[in-house]
Amino acid sequence: MKLRSSLRASVALTALATTVLLSLAPLTAFADRAKAMLYVVQDVDLGGAPVQLIVPLAEPGLADSSVTLRPSRAFSALKARSSEAYGNSSLRIDSASKATLVIGNGANADLVVAEVFWTLASMGVTDLSAPPFIQGNVKLDQLTYGAHALMLSPFDLLSFARRDQIPQQAWVILDGVPVPARDAARGMATGAKKLHGPKLRGLLSAAVSAKSKRAKMAVINGVAKPAVRKAYNLKIDLLVPALSDRSLAVRSAALDACISAGAKRNAAVLSGLEKIVENDSDTDLKLRAVKALSKAGVSKYNDLLQAEKLRSGTPAEALSAVRTLAKSKQAKIAAPALVSALTHRDESVRNAAFKGLVAMAQFELLHKALPSGDLAADMKEQIAKTLVAKGGDVARDESLNYLITKGSADGAIFAAQTYGKRGSKAATPLLIAALKHQSPMVRQTAAEALGLIKDERAIVPLADAAQARRRDEEYMMRAAESILKTLSLSQVKRLVKSRNLTIRQMAIRSLAGFAQGSRPNPSVVALLMDALKDPDPTIKRAAVYALADIRDDGIARDLSKLTKDPDTGIRVRVAYALGRATERFAEAGKLLMEMMRDREKTVRVAAIDGIALRKESGAFGPLMRLVNYPDPKIKRAVFAALLALRTPANAQALRMKFRKGMETRDSAVRLVCIQALSDRTVAADIDALRQASFDKSKEVKLSAIAVLAKSKLPEALEVLALWFADANMKVREAALDGLASVPAPGSWAAKKKRYVKDFIGTPGQPKALIAKAKKIK
Repeated sequence: MKLRSSLRASVALTALATTVLLSLAPLTAFADRAKAMLYVVQDVDLGGAPVQLIVPLAEPGLADSSVTLRPSRAFSALKARSSEAYGNSSLRIDSASKATLVIGNGANADLVVAEVFWTLASMGVTDLSAPPFIQGNVKLDQLTYGAHALMLSPFDLLSFARRDQIPQQAWVILDGVPVPARDAARGMATGAKKLHGPKLRGLLSAAVSAKSKRAKMAVINGVAKPAVRKAYNLKIDLLVPALSDRSLAVRSAALDACISAGAKRNAAVLSGLEKIVENDSDTDLKLRAVKALSKAGVSKYNDLLQAEKLRSGTPAEALSAVRTLAKSKQAKIAAPALVSALTHRDESVRNAAFKGLVAMAQFELLHKALPSGDLAADMKEQIAKTLVAKGGDVARDESLNYLITKGSADGAIFAAQTYGKRGSKAATPLLIAALKHQSPMVRQTAAEALGLIKDERAIVPLADAAQARRRDEEYMMRAAESILKTLSLSQVKRLVKSRNLTIRQMAIRSLAGFAQGSRPNPSVVALLMDALKDPDPTIKRAAVYALADIRDDGIARDLSKLTKDPDTGIRVRVAYALGRATERFAEAGKLLMEMMRDREKTVRVAAIDGIALRKESGAFGPLMRLVNYPDPKIKRAVFAALLALRTPANAQALRMKFRKGMETRDSAVRLVCIQALSDRTVAADIDALRQASFDKSKEVKLSAIAVLAKSKLPEALEVLALWFADANMKVREAALDGLASVPAPGSWAAKKKRYVKDFIGTPGQPKALIAKAKKIK
C-alpha cells in the first residue's frame, strides 16, 4: 500500500509539473522552436492580491544556442538579468539531465533556486541539487515561489485574507502531492488533519527559524495584517524566534508585527522584546522595543525613552534627557544615546553627555567616537585627555597621537608632558615633529619631553629647532644636553668636533656632566678650556655654560675674569659659578656685589641669586635699598636674598619689609614674604597676610592659610573667613580646617561661631564642607 501511495504521489507530481511547464512554455520536446524561455520571478495580480510567481520570459538569444549549451547560457542570462540577487552564484552542468547549483554568499537563495529549477526543467534537466541550501535534489515542495500555473507555496496562502480570493485552479504541493490551494488554506486555518492542517501549521512555525528569508517574511507579514492573522488563526508567539534573527530586516519586521498585533500580556513576546533591549546591536531597534514594552505595561526601561528627546526636544529637554540617561541602569542603550548627544547643537548638552559617559566608564565607546568628523574640536580634546588617563592601551596611544598632531596648543602640551613622563622612545618621532609647532610652549614642552626620554635620534632635530628659532635655543640646548649626558664620553667628544655649530654647542654644554666629582675630570676640563678660547662666540658661551656647572673654586677663579665680558649670557653663567664657589674663594662675594650693578637685568638677577646662595652678608644694605625696585624679576630675587640673609640681628627690620612686601602684586614675592612671616608669627603680621586673599595663586592662598592656622592667634579667624567663598574648593576647605584649629578664647568664641555660620550660609557651598563646618565647636 505504501508503495502504491508513493507511486501515485510521484505520478501526480510529475503530471502536475508537466502541466505547469506546458502551461508556462514549451518543454524540451519543443526546444527547436524559435522562442526559448527563461523562468523568472515577477509580481502577478491574483484576484487583487499581488503574489510573486515564476513566469516565462522570452530570451531571443537563447534560441540560437545548441541544445547542450542552452542550460549554461540560460543561467548566464538569468544571472545577468538579476546580478545583485545572484551574486557570485555558479552552475555546473554534470550531464544532459543533471546540474549542481552553488549559491553565492549574500545571494537571494530562494529566488535563485526557483528560477534555475524551472528554467533548467524546461530544458530537460530533471536532477538539480543546490547544497547546502537544499539537501538532495531540489523538489517542487521545497520552492518558496509558486509558478504562474497557479502553483502556490504554502506561504503564498498568507497573501489571501479570504479563502474565496484564492483561484479555484491554484494548487499547493504538500509531501510531493498537489493539494487544492483553497483546501490547504482551510487546513492551515483550522488545523484539520484531513486537510493537512498539522503539516501546514508546522511549516509556519518552522519557517520563522529556517534559512529561507522569504518564508520568514511571509509569516511575519501575515501576523502583521489583522485580517490574515484572524483568517489563519496566527498567534503572535510565532514571531518570537524572528525577534533574535541574524537579519536586521527580519528583526525589524518581526518587531513591527508584534507592535501591530499587540504584545500585552504575552510573556513569550515580551521576553523577546526585552532581549532586543538588552542584547540587540541596533540602537533604533532597541528604542522601538522599549516603546513597545512601555505600551504593553513594562516600565522598567522607560528612562531610555529619553533618547528620543535628544533628537527632537528643546535644549532644556535634551539636557534633562542626558541626565536621566546618565543614571540609567540600561547602559547598552543609554550609553550609545549619550554618544549621539556629543554632537548636539547645545554645548551644555554635549558636556553633560560627556560627563555621563565618563561616569558610566564607557571609555570604549568614547574611543570609537574620537575619530568622528561630527565632533567639535574641544569635545574631541576632552575625550582624548580622558582616554589618556582612563582608556586602554590602544585608546591611550591613539588619543595622545591625536592631541599632539591635531589638538590645540594645550592638548599638544598635555600630550608632550605625558610622553615625557612615560619615557617611551616610541613617541620620539611625534615629539620631533612637535618641535616645529607654531606654539612656542608646545615646542618647549616637546623639547623637555625629549630630554626626559633621552633618545639620541632627537639630537639633530633639536639642533635644527634651535637654529630655526633663536628664542627656542636655550630649551632645545637643555634637552639635547640631557640626552648627550647618557652617551659615552668618547661619543660626546666626537660630537664636539661636529661641523654643525649647534651640535658642537650642545656637546660642549653636556661635558659638565662628565666632569663632576670631588676632583673634576682633567681631560674634560682641558677640552672646555680650549673651547673657551674659540673665536666663535657661541662656542665660547657654551664652554662657559659647562664650566659654570662644575663646582670648583679654580674654575670659578678662571671664570671671574669674564665678569665684564660683552656677552650677557656669559656674564650670567659667571655669576652662577661665583655663587656656587666655596668660602675659600672669598673674592667671589665682592665680585657678585659689583655685578649687582650690571647694565643687564638678567645679570643683576643672577648676581643677587648668587649672593643669596653664598649668604653674602655684605650685600644686605644694597639689597635693602632695592626692595622697592619696580621690576618684578629683580624684586623676587631681592626678597629671596634677604630671606637668606636673615639673622637675629636684622630679623625685626626685615619683618617690616616682608609685611610691606605682601602688598606687592606678585605671587612669587608674596610666597617669600609668607615664608618669612611664618617664623614666630605675631598679631601685627596678620593684617599683612590678609593681602594673600587678593592673590590669584592657589599656592599663595594655601601658604597664607597654613601660616595663619599655625599661628593659633584668634586674630587669624577673621582673615581665614575671607576664603570661605573662594572659587577653589580646596582653598575653602583649607580655610575651614584652619579656622577649626585656631582657639577662640573669650569673646572670640562668638565670632568664631558667626564665621562658621557664614560659611554654612555661603551660596553654592558643597554639602560635604557644610557637614564638616557643623562639627566645628
